This record gives sequence, structure tokens and C-alpha cells, in this order.
Amino acid sequence: MKTHLHKQRGVGLLDAMIAMAILAFGLLALTRFQGHMMAQTKETQSRSVARQFADELMSLALVDPANVNCYTLPAAGACGNPTARAMTTAWATRVANGRLPGVVTATAALAGTQLTVTLNWTGRDTTEAVDVPRTLMAVTDVQ
Repeated sequence: MKTHLHKQRGVGLLDAMIAMAILAFGLLALTRFQGHMMAQTKETQSRSVARQFADELMSLALVDPANVNCYTLPAAGACGNPTARAMTTAWATRVANGRLPGVVTATAALAGTQLTVTLNWTGRDTTEAVDVPRTLMAVTDVQ
């Protein structure tokens, strides 16, 4: 009977090492998943900020439809309200110096009664960890 017990020595240690290896791979996968989630959260925040900026300019134009030409970037058409042009310029400055990552460009074009606001910035691609261009385009009908 002693020989039977002697053959089983060390099996518990082997089981513990296998369990620790499985746990290590699981923790590594969890860490990688958390990194992807953080990158996705940052991307979502950037899109939300861009949407807020676009909504802000469109709201200015919707409140003042008589001076809709004043809310275009770059300035297009005659602007009869210097205050409206100043608000558009201030908006463009906030966008350029705002919370969007990378180099940010903003345009606002009027085609008929439709105002199209386009924001471009660079964001991190989660799969390849490189900066890629991002665009948000918002359109409203100003009447």
C-alpha cells in the first residue's frame, strides 16, 4: 500500500500549476478586454463632444434663420448681423481648442435651406492602435 501512495505524490502541485496557468491566461484576456473598453469609451466621448458642437451651431442657426449665412464656415454669402458672425467665429475657436483629439477642422455649408455641419478629427483605432480620421456630419433644415 505504501507504493500506491508514493506514486501519487506531486499530483496536487501539477494541478495547482495548471490552474495558475489557466488563471494567468484569463487575467491577460481580461486586461486586454479592459484596454479595448477604455479605447471605445474614449471614442464614444469624442463622438458625443463632436455631436454637441454640431448641435450648438445648428441651434444658433435655427434660432436666427434670417441670418443663416452668418453661420457658415468658411464665411459664405452676405452676413447682415456682426453678432451672429462673431458667435460663429467663437464657436469655431472653441471647436478647434476643444475636447476633440488631434487636429480638428470644422465646416458649415448652406445649400438652399439645409445647413450641414462637418467636424473632422483624429481618433485612435482600437484594432491597430493608430490614429485614423473621424468625421461627424450633421444636417438641419433652417427656415
